Amino acid sequence: MSQMGMQMPGGMRMRRGASPDAYTALAAVATVCLGVAVAFVYQGASKVGKDGNALQMQEAHKIVLKKADAK
Repeated sequence: MSQMGMQMPGGMRMRRGASPDAYTALAAVATVCLGVAVAFVYQGASKVGKDGNALQMQEAHKIVLKKADAK
């Protein structure tokens, strides 16, 4: 067989580096989506948080919301 130039499959394996596959792309897209979701949640929390701070809790029975701008 080798006299005719044919080679057995897997006979001479070439070493190649790892390349990104579909799962890597999906993980990257999911990470970007999670980042966008965190930004939206932070923006919403800053609207209802104490003094516009998204990380500060309001006191029970004393919740104050900012008034919407009239346009």
